[in-house]
Parts: sequence; C-alpha cells; structure tokens
Amino acid sequence: MALKIELEGYKPGIAKFLAQKWNGSADIDMLIQRNQDGYYLSGLNQWGPEKNWHTLTNMSVDNEQLTGQVDEWLVDSLLSQENRVRFLIQIRDKQNESYIDSGVVNIGETVFPSSALNTQQSDAIEEDKIEPDEIVSNFTESDSKAPSESDVPQTELPVAEEENQVIAEPEVEIEAAPEPEPAITPEEVSTPQPVKSKSKKGIIILIFITLLVLAGLSVAAWYFFFSKDKSPLTATMNSQCDVTNANSNDLSFIQQCLQSKPDTDTIIEIINQAKQANKCNIAQRLYANQSLLNAKIALLYAKEYDEKFYQDNQCFKIDKGTAIYWYETSLNNDPNNVLAKERLAELQK
Repeated sequence: MALKIELEGYKPGIAKFLAQKWNGSADIDMLIQRNQDGYYLSGLNQWGPEKNWHTLTNMSVDNEQLTGQVDEWLVDSLLSQENRVRFLIQIRDKQNESYIDSGVVNIGETVFPSSALNTQQSDAIEEDKIEPDEIVSNFTESDSKAPSESDVPQTELPVAEEENQVIAEPEVEIEAAPEPEPAITPEEVSTPQPVKSKSKKGIIILIFITLLVLAGLSVAAWYFFFSKDKSPLTATMNSQCDVTNANSNDLSFIQQCLQSKPDTDTIIEIINQAKQANKCNIAQRLYANQSLLNAKIALLYAKEYDEKFYQDNQCFKIDKGTAIYWYETSLNNDPNNVLAKERLAELQK
C-alpha cells in the first residue's frame, strides 16, 4: 500500500515529516529518488545512479503515522531542484528489512531552505538601522526644499502680433486647371486596332499557365501516392533523434533530440530503439523527462516495472514501488485513465 508522505514547514532548513499508512517501527532507513533521471540522493545536493539508504533517528509511530523531523540534508536537497521535479521516498523497517513501502512526497508551501534563515536575519538588521530621528530629518529636509515664488519661472505671454502670425492661415496658391483631354472622335473609335498578334500571345500564355498547373497537380499526386508513408517520425529519426548516431554523451544526444520537438509517438519509438540497442541510459532519461507532463509516456514507463506487463530486458526490472510512482504520475496528467487506476489499486493492496 502506497504511503502518503508530507513535509510541513517548521524552520528554514527543517521540516516536519509525516508518512501515513505505515505499518512498521520507528527505526527506519529512507531512500529518495527523483523522477527527472531516476537518480538517488546520496548527500546534501548530491544525486547519483546508485541507491543510498539514509538512517533517520528520533522518529515515532502512532496509529499508523510515522512522524519526525528532517533537516537541511533532505530539505535543501529537495527544494534546490526544479519545481516540476517529483520525488519518490521508499522507507525500510530496520527491524524487519523485508518490509518496504513508498510514496510520492508532497512538499508544503511553508517549507523553506536553510538559506531563508539568513535572509530573515538580514531583513531584521536592516529594519533596526532605521532611526526615528532620520525619518524626522528626512521629512524636514523635504519640506525645506519647497520652491519659493521667486524660483518659479514666469511665463511671458505672446504679443498680439505673434498670435496673429500664428493664427493667420497661409496663402493657398491656386493651381491652374488642367487642360481637358482632346475628345475622341467617331473616326478614332471606329478605327480597327491590330489585335491578332496580342490574341495569339494571350493564347500561348494561357496554354503555358495550364501546363504549369497540370505539372503542379502531377507533382502533388505523386507526393500523395508515393510519399505519404514517409511520416515526420521517419524524418526526425533520420536526424537528431536517430539512436544509432548517439555518441558517448547521452545527455547531449537527448537535449539535441528534444530541441527538434518530436511528438509522443516519435519519443516512444526512440525509447524502444534505445532498449533494443541496450542504451539504457537514453531510454531511462527520456522516460523520466517526458513522463512528468505526458500521461501516455508515464503509463508506458510504469508498465516497464509492473510484473503484469514486464518483458525481460537489460534496462528495466520489476519494481512495485516504482510502478506505483509512475502510475500516480500518469493519473496526475490524465485522471480518467482507467488502466492506470486499475493497476494502481491492484498494486496498492
């Protein structure tokens, strides 16, 4: 059964820890994993691919609620990440190490990093520096700086002649009326013009335009019938997102691929190619990066760890807690996903 884990504010750098539905003792170890890349917290602001269990002391259990306090090693490490990063916490009972439960941590708005303590102290010091005498003197100085009548510049009124010059409208020159065009005589109207050559040119141009239109239609038809199977997926896969072109820097490859803004189906195809090529780091990072806001990819990621859908591969292993985590992530983006609801209910029994 998934735990409901919460952090509530206590002091800057210190938070109240609460895990509901905990059926173990107060003697526990904790494992913290972020969904951005699947890395684990190893120390203050230190993340890595290896699991690292942390022993928590001064914890207590009452009515299936595990409570205590955590300090800056956890608070600062979580708050230093981006806002969209989520964290899965696994708790292991040290008195019964076979009992492990997990849940997604919910960080309250009243939780602040330890750096906030220094900010509060500096603000208090600045407030103490303001003396009442300074306020009075500032007020007196501002009053003494009021302008006197002698300092106010006098504005001279324009004389009547200048006003008349400004108001007087400029003389308008009357242009001579244009001479009327000579009238067209009946003889000029009846005189036939040579139109045969122009008619021939018009027919030739019309034929040429018709041929161009037919050629354009032919090209469009060829593209429709013979190139319609070349989807954007193929074009994208042949460029920045082709796994065969990935060098040793997997992160750089992923960043370049995502800059091309591939659609969901393209990303899924890239992940499948990475799995087949045993480039597990690319598959895991793409899953973790895209699952946060994409319900479809999060659902597929959860199935990678779900024993019901698991298919043996080098990149993923069955993990109930991780499957629950990504099913919950999928439901956050698509609350009506029936499969995610069913599997989450089954795994949490």
